[in-house]
This record gives sequence, C-alpha cells and structure tokens, in this order.
Amino acid sequence: MSFVALAAAPAGVVSSAPHRAAAACAQAIREEHCPAAFSDGLQVSLPDGAQPCPGSGDGAACVTSAGSPKVAAGVASTPDGLTACPSDSSISSSTPAACIDTTPLASSQSGTPAESPIVSPSVPIASLQPAAAHQKLSLSASASAMQAGQGVVLTATAPASVSATGTAIEIFDTTAGTLVAACSQGTQCSVAYAAETGVHNFSAYITRPTSTVPTGSVLTSSSVAVGWIGLTLKAVNVVAGPGKAMLVTAASTIPADQFGYAIEIFDLSNMNRVTYCSHGTNCSVSLSQPSSGGRSLVAAVGRPTSKFSNPDIWAVSDHLALTWLSIAIGGSSTFQVGGAVHINATANADLTNTPWSIGIFDDKGNLVGTPCKTGSSCSANVSVTSSATPRFTAAIGAVPPTRNLTKLGQVLQKVTGPTSLVDIQVRSAEVQPSRILWGVDSCKAFTGDPSGSELFSSISGSLGQPDFWGRYLTSTVCPGLSWPEIYLAAKAHMGILPIYNDYNCSSVSGYDTGMGYAQVATGVAAHDGVPQGRVIAIDIEPPGEACPGAVSVDAGFIRGWYDGVRGAGYVALFYGNGTGGSEFGSAWCQAQSEVPALSTTAFIWSFEPSLVAGSWSKSNAPVWQPYRTGCPDYVAAWQYQIGGNAPNSDIDGDEALSDLPLWYPS
Repeated sequence: MSFVALAAAPAGVVSSAPHRAAAACAQAIREEHCPAAFSDGLQVSLPDGAQPCPGSGDGAACVTSAGSPKVAAGVASTPDGLTACPSDSSISSSTPAACIDTTPLASSQSGTPAESPIVSPSVPIASLQPAAAHQKLSLSASASAMQAGQGVVLTATAPASVSATGTAIEIFDTTAGTLVAACSQGTQCSVAYAAETGVHNFSAYITRPTSTVPTGSVLTSSSVAVGWIGLTLKAVNVVAGPGKAMLVTAASTIPADQFGYAIEIFDLSNMNRVTYCSHGTNCSVSLSQPSSGGRSLVAAVGRPTSKFSNPDIWAVSDHLALTWLSIAIGGSSTFQVGGAVHINATANADLTNTPWSIGIFDDKGNLVGTPCKTGSSCSANVSVTSSATPRFTAAIGAVPPTRNLTKLGQVLQKVTGPTSLVDIQVRSAEVQPSRILWGVDSCKAFTGDPSGSELFSSISGSLGQPDFWGRYLTSTVCPGLSWPEIYLAAKAHMGILPIYNDYNCSSVSGYDTGMGYAQVATGVAAHDGVPQGRVIAIDIEPPGEACPGAVSVDAGFIRGWYDGVRGAGYVALFYGNGTGGSEFGSAWCQAQSEVPALSTTAFIWSFEPSLVAGSWSKSNAPVWQPYRTGCPDYVAAWQYQIGGNAPNSDIDGDEALSDLPLWYPS
C-alpha cells in the first residue's frame, strides 16, 4: 500500500516582526530600500536586540568589528599591455614596473630640442627650472577598493624624466614597508599590485635607488590608499521551517563607509537587493518566508544600487543558500496482519550539518524509528499488528539534548534512541496507506491464444482474478498484446501493464538505444489506445545464457528510455534487478545521480527477491519485500515468483503499488 503527503506550514508560526517590517515598507514604498521583493514572500526584520543601521535598508543592523586585519605585503606585476623597464644595474632590487616617457618634444627657435629638466633629490624644488618648479610628483591608483587578491594599477608621474640622472621613480607600500616599483627611466612608473585583505597606503618618491622607504629631502607624492576587501556571507542556520527567521550576516574586512560604499545583500532569484548597510563592517538581517522553498543570496560591497547589476561593485561574497523546509511522506504496505508498512520521508534539504533531524510518527504521536540526522530522507518499517488502517506523519525537529533529561531518561535515550523531537520546524499532513495490487504477467496472450488455452479464466478460477496483467506491446519472442485481450481487460475492469522488449535482449546500453526503444514502444502504445500518463515498462533481463549482453546495461540506456517515454507523455517503468550493486541497480544509481527526477517521476519493477517455494495466490500473496537499489528510487512493482516456480508455469506472480499508473481499458 502506498501513500504520500506534503508538509503543511504550521499555523501561527510567522512572528509579528516581519509583518511590521512589511507594513513599514508598504508605507514607504517610494524609498529605494523598500523593494518589491516582499511580493514574492520574502520578509525582512531587524535581528533580535539589534538597533537599525543609520541610513541603511529595512531590517539592517550594522556593527564595526574590533581591530584591523593583519596587513601583509602584496604581489607586484607588470600592468597588462605594458613592458617591464629594462634592467638597470644601479637599481639593487629589480621590480616588474613599466617605464614610460610622457615628456613632449619641444622645439627651440633654432629648431634644436630643448633640454629636458633634470630632477635631483638633493636639490630643493624651488631651485629647479621654472617649468619643473611648479610641478609635483603625483601618484594615482586605478581603484580605491578591490576584491581581495585582485590587482590595481599604481602610476607615479614625475615632473621631468629621470633618465640618466642617477635617480629613480620609486613606489612604496608604506603600510607593509616594501618597495613596489622602481623606474630609472622616463617620467612615469606603473605597476600592478595585488594584496589580500586590508588597507594599504602608497607613496611615490624621486630618489637615489633604494629598497627602503626614503627619508630626508626627496620629492614625494601625496599618499594614496587602496583597500582590499574580504567579504563573507553566512547564516546561523541555513535551513529552518516556513515562517522561521534566519539570521544572515555579511562581513567585510573594511568598514563600508571608509570608501563611501555600502555592504549590500542581494537575492539572486530576482536580482533584487534585500537590504544594505551604509556603515560598519558587519551587516545583519533576519529573513523569513511563510512557505517552503529555497533562495540563493550574495553580498557585495560597492556603490548602493537596488539591483545586482551595478558595474561599480568592488567585492562579492560566495553564494549562500537558504532553505525553508518541507517534508513529504510516502510508503507502502501489503496491509496484511503480520506484514510491514515501509515508510519513507523526504525533506527538501540535506540536514547533515544542521540542528535538525527527520522523525516518523504514528497516529499516537510516537516515533516509529530512530530519527535520521544525515541526508534528506528517513525510512522506517512498522509491523502491522491489527486490521486497523495505520496513519503516519513526518516532522523535522531537534533531538532533545540529554542534559535536559533525568538520569533514567539519558540512559533510555542512549539505548533505545530519542522518543520525541523538539522545536518542530515543519510537519507533514497525516497519511494513510492504500492497498497493494495483485497481478501476473505472461508471454502468452491471456485470451485468444492460438494454443486454445484461456489463461484469464484459468488463473482467475485457480488463483483469483488479477488486478492487473503484464503483457508485451510488440510481437518478438512473445506475441504482442491483442485487441481481444484489451476488450477482455475492459470487461473485467482489469489493468494492463504494457511491456516492451526487443528481439535482442542483450542490447541494453547507450542513450540512443534506450531512446529508440522508447519511440517504438510509445508509438505502439498510442496505436493500441493506451492514454498518456500511463506506465510503459522496458524489459531488462538479468545477464545469462539467453541475454549475455545484459551485463552492459548502463545509465545512458536508462536515461534514453526515460527521456523517450516521458517525452511522448507516458511514464517510464524499468523491469530489472532492483538489488543494490547489481548491473541494473548500479546503472540506475548512476542515472539517478545525473537525473535526480528519475527517483520521483519513474518507477522500478524489481524481480528480486524471486521466491522459489510457496504456492501464492491473490488471497495469500507474499508480504511486500522487493529489493531496492540503495539510492533514491521508487520501487512500485515486484515480480515475486517466475513461472517455473509458480502454481502455473505460464504466468509470473506480481504485486504493485496502487499508485503505479496502470492502463485500465474502457
């Protein structure tokens, strides 16, 4: 029996703070920091106990972290498009700087070039030639702020050429105390410089070549500051229940206002700004939304903007994924006393590194298995002890800490596991199993067979009328499904499980092969009147003497059949060995890792375990126990016994979950 339910958001779980923030924003709709992002459900609010950041966005709180990051010397390189200065033996420490002579060629009345002024650091500026006396040594940077590790170009321009003067234009990182560039030629010295986080101050000098910051009477530029910004975006929790707030903090290594910028947080789903801080190094906001789902956020430092498309952004954080939880529960049962209900709950996020676990509960609120802390799914098997229909729910919450329990409770929890969850984030709706279908499949036609045997009446009389019958669509080794069979199935209200197989049962590898089979199968199904939305099975036999090549079944073949069947509007079913590690099981897991939707939009018909002993019928069908692949799958049918071991050698015994979309001709 199978069932499925999705999580419902708990009533009253949304705090009043986001509503107040939304209302305040609605009243100030003309302000840039009140974006239309509220229309998609995202709600911002001020973190608990925090004060609003002045001149900043809704819900934003800002602080400036104590201390400054340790500043280390950066790495110099030759600017793109330029060539490093020729080597000069007078400069003890070579640098990758580029030398440029920007002095225009002037002509005297006689036509001979005017002499270029020579700058000597030992001569006061006032004693220089008049043209040079009123000029200064300038230093500029291509940017005042930059992402950590990226480069800026520093350019020092002298009032006159230093060629053949015994002096050099030198640029120093005065914060780190290191020589960045040295040019003994030309009027201009350029260098690219990349550093990690922190603010670096630079000065240029015209001086005798030196590797230490000059002192004394030398021509000096004004100081230029460049900030290399390290930016992170983190959350205390990255998963929470619908309506629950998550505290998000963007942290910059440099205060936002030091260079006239802002720390901004953007929602990448719509590129809208969530909020921003005009001050401080840390910008925090509480985010919530009333429904389940995910968002991807990014922080940036730059000129304030309402969209994440501003070219004047100097630093960007890594993306941060937030998930508001949902949980679905499903499962199956033979619904027989002494049997078992197999239950599976699936969350929309990996809970491994979170405070949360998945728990499955019965209708009395008791956990029916150990809560699952890793991954995104949890399974439990519950024995059916009465004919009453069991009901179940799933929830995501925290395992109670043992320190809050009595000594006896601590011992019991250690031995048997927790008996409850606390701080429930989300809970599914209550679900109830539906029934298992009993059926058969056969190579022979179940009516109108040329041999004269009428399998349908024979099986119905001896074993019970099947709920469904598996038959081949095309005539290969077995005869294809006939119109008399379709008519009889409609008259008996019996489902048909359409199966496709090829003459060459060894040819089950490659995407194109799977796609080609699907195109043939869906074409025949449409001709036979099988409506879209119904299942079509591909027969993947076990490797053996009859089908030696079946050992080569691969993920490409599975994806090809899936894409072809689904593209034609039908539902893909795979008849194969559902055992984990088998040829088919391994191929399925590889395909599912490539196409995760396989586990929820396609089905497996497992022929393992194949029961040898037992005379099974509709009234005493075996307990549902098909083998599963060990990765996400949906095993919805089980061939529990092949004809050689069955009460009638012309049929194989099968069970299927009632949510398998069989074809019921009418």
